[in-house]
Amino acid sequence: MEDLMPRQGSGDTLAALDTLIATGLVRHLGAGRLAVTDPARVSDSFLGEWEERVKSAQRGLLRSRGQLAELMMIHAARLRAFEGPQLERVDSSAELSRLLEQCVGECRVDLVVAQPGGPHPEFQLTGDPENVWPLLKRGVRLRTLYQYSARFDPPTVKYAEKAGELGAESRTVTGDLARFVVFDRSVLVMPLGDARGGALAVRNPELIAFAIELFNFAWSTGEPLNTPRRKTFIQGVANQTKRSILQHLIEGEDDRTTARALGISVRTCQRHVSELMQQLGASTRLQLGYLIEQHGLLKNGIGSHAPAPGDTRAAQRSTAPP
Repeated sequence: MEDLMPRQGSGDTLAALDTLIATGLVRHLGAGRLAVTDPARVSDSFLGEWEERVKSAQRGLLRSRGQLAELMMIHAARLRAFEGPQLERVDSSAELSRLLEQCVGECRVDLVVAQPGGPHPEFQLTGDPENVWPLLKRGVRLRTLYQYSARFDPPTVKYAEKAGELGAESRTVTGDLARFVVFDRSVLVMPLGDARGGALAVRNPELIAFAIELFNFAWSTGEPLNTPRRKTFIQGVANQTKRSILQHLIEGEDDRTTARALGISVRTCQRHVSELMQQLGASTRLQLGYLIEQHGLLKNGIGSHAPAPGDTRAAQRSTAPP
């Protein structure tokens, strides 16, 4: 080995020698002497480190494959939940029209429609009204819920009367009303909040049953749209509206939000608030909220149960601290 030691060794030779020493294939004997080691003696230690690195990399690869497989399963499940047959997103009015036309054509038993927003809703879930006549003529039961302001719109009343001649039923409610339509209790269609003209078609039985339950509850509290506009009835509707406005005021909502929820104009909402303040003798909305709570108007109702302005002020004096 002495013959291999460079006297004036080049850089490459010295680098190669350092590598041999580092791997254990060459060892120092002292006094500048080197000796070659049997490769069989160093193979286990030298190659063992590389084998362990390879095995570690393989274990990491297997872990990564497993994690990716789990993610793929979760992703596939989410796709089935949101884009599968039980939940279908419709992003354009053209697609929605085709969907509604298909659902109306296939409907055989009953159709329920919740149509908030007053007389001229921006989003028609029932599609072309002319498509309803064949549906009614083949015996499908149609029930439609509107908000109370729809009964003062002649075109809406005329449409309801014409549909009523063919067996359709229409009622109005004064409270909040979500917009949706259910065909044969098998397809629920509701508007998308983030896409104008779009909708969501739901075929999940549990969600449809929940929507039907909400509809039936509202239906049981509604008034038939063809009820004559007697003075007592109109006053009753007005009182129900004021009661709903009181509830929204207590919840801290502004006039615009309240009006949109009840299907009335902001000006009409403000007029009702003004009448309530005058009736209860309140000079501010904060005081109005206090009087609503004090007299339990949301529990007892409005109208004959509400105190007169003079009685309210007397009550205020009697409850004021000495």
